[in-house]
Amino acid sequence: MKIWNGFTGVVKDQNGNEVLFLEPKTSDSLGMCWELFEAEGVTACRVSAVCSDGLDGARSISLRPALTCTDADYLAIVNHSPFWCSPAFGGRFSELPHDEKPTQMLLVCRDGIWSCILPVCDDTYKTVIYGSEDGFEFCTYNNCAGLRECREQLAFVCCEDSDPYKAIRRCTKAAAVLLDCGLRMREERKYPEFFEYLGWCSWDALQIRVSHEGLLEKVREFREKRVPIGFAIIDDMWADCPHLEEIPADADFRSMVHEMHQSQMRSFQGSPRRFPKGMKAAVEDVKAMGIPRVGIWFPTTGYWNAFDPDGEAKEWMEYLTRDRKGRLVPDPTPEKVFGLYDIFCSRIRSWGCDFVKIDNQSFHGYFRGIKPIGKTARAFQTAIDSTVGSNFNGAMINCMGMTSECMFNRRSSAVSRCSDDFMPESREWFAKNILQCAYNGLLQGQYYVNDWDMWWTDDEQAKKNSLCRAISGGPIYVSDKIGRTNAEILYPLAFADGRILRPDESATPTADCLIGNPTGTGKIFKIRNRVGGSGIAAVFNIDAQNRAVSGTLSPTETGVFDGDYAYYEYFTGEAGILHKGERLEISLENNDTFRLYTFVPYQKGRPAVMGRLDKYIGVKAVVAENARSLTLYEGGRIGFVSETPISLEADGKQLTVKQNGCLQWVTVDADTKVLYYR
Repeated sequence: MKIWNGFTGVVKDQNGNEVLFLEPKTSDSLGMCWELFEAEGVTACRVSAVCSDGLDGARSISLRPALTCTDADYLAIVNHSPFWCSPAFGGRFSELPHDEKPTQMLLVCRDGIWSCILPVCDDTYKTVIYGSEDGFEFCTYNNCAGLRECREQLAFVCCEDSDPYKAIRRCTKAAAVLLDCGLRMREERKYPEFFEYLGWCSWDALQIRVSHEGLLEKVREFREKRVPIGFAIIDDMWADCPHLEEIPADADFRSMVHEMHQSQMRSFQGSPRRFPKGMKAAVEDVKAMGIPRVGIWFPTTGYWNAFDPDGEAKEWMEYLTRDRKGRLVPDPTPEKVFGLYDIFCSRIRSWGCDFVKIDNQSFHGYFRGIKPIGKTARAFQTAIDSTVGSNFNGAMINCMGMTSECMFNRRSSAVSRCSDDFMPESREWFAKNILQCAYNGLLQGQYYVNDWDMWWTDDEQAKKNSLCRAISGGPIYVSDKIGRTNAEILYPLAFADGRILRPDESATPTADCLIGNPTGTGKIFKIRNRVGGSGIAAVFNIDAQNRAVSGTLSPTETGVFDGDYAYYEYFTGEAGILHKGERLEISLENNDTFRLYTFVPYQKGRPAVMGRLDKYIGVKAVVAENARSLTLYEGGRIGFVSETPISLEADGKQLTVKQNGCLQWVTVDADTKVLYYR
């Protein structure tokens, strides 16, 4: 790596004193060695150490690079909380977070070369990056004071490339191979078919007061407004948690959450007060009223403050243990945690449910001092994927699990949340969320379909939120309160049957947005995705002071090959042709102006099919295309970019083609699926 030259190894004793090693060495009581090797197209590092005092502290084992530079532009993916990640930007390595907020990926740009540095969690030890006074260091620990040896644990992988996306891809793919734990890349995972449709979640609508009648009232609204919802999530908290019933209905949100986190689950059954007929009856009624798929939310710990020892947990004691605070939680032994979650998932399946959302996954701090973090994570993630696989064919949403111990240990589940909870009616939250989700696509998006979380259709940020979900590449589900769904906002996202027009990848920022916080650069913020050979770019102004921003955009920034492209901008209707190397100039006057560009390969003499002009990802409406015809998923306003007039027919009748410059379009009925060129 050009940014460092060699390492210094450090082990800490029980008093926090550092024992320095200028070269790899070991002894019986205190020592360390490391191995750098080339594999899978990257440089990788394994670390070993021995310490009679234990290796549980966050900086028990340190590798300190001998930096060749201290000032280099970087993007860090940081655990800003025990559950979530967000981007951090800087120009000096010493600016990296020093404590409590470890870095999970470091992307450095120097002299046009990108270095990707990816610490990992192996089967016992976890490695992260912390800033230091003179740079940064790799810190390896196990979370368990009783473990005194570290044997050949993979600590990190790294590589250099002129393309940042290739550097990240090489590192993430190599990590999956070298960890040898069944970790799969995003494209290797099975995405549940029903997540291809619009969904709804009960949380923001009903919160802890979710009930049988409340669910049906919302479903009636969807039916009356003809909103084609394909799945629903019965969220926090449907189960029997008695303390929740004591929280006043007029409690403010912060007070309510505080009380939730003091509450325990008495029974993994519906609340007797809110679901008097049981969960099976509620699920059956929701389905009977038109929502074909229903899922159930639950946290790994039963409820936020674990299980009530006097409740149904008495029947599960063989699967439970006490954490470091004395709470009754799942036993992290692989067969025991599987046994407990299999009870839960089997019961949920018996209610007629189709999937689960499992929350609070990065809770491994509960076992600090009890069991190594790599072992607890592997036990829990394997158990979750196994029981969800057998009960729901793998259909689930992983939540609150962005830490590396979770991310590197899921074998099969495809969907994972990538941001803190949605906060309605907050302009500040929008900027925070778009940064989290877009930049988290760079790392977590390599392994999972990123879920940008629920949102409201009548929020003042609704149109921007809808655009973010459209380009995200993940599921789209709202959480509108009863009576407040705005069906018009959902129209550009889905076909008449509720199927969303979903791009191919997890959305990420464009390369020129990877360095420097876009809330203060004065430049447009661009998020990219792709549909086959066509590129998609959503462009935002997220300036912290609501000032005008500007910048440029080219088709290749979306990840497509260089060449000539036709383009269409959804909100202004602007269209044109960009020849190889040409760029669009874009200015956005304030935070409420945004754009969506579609780029389709253009060949002179042949129209470029832009797809449905009335849908955000309209090019996804094109099922097949050849020289004579065009097959659509559903008819509507179909757009083309061509330098010459086009002629079309459908069902044997010539169609009226309208034109504005090089943009031409026809409008056909929804059931018209094939257009023929004349």
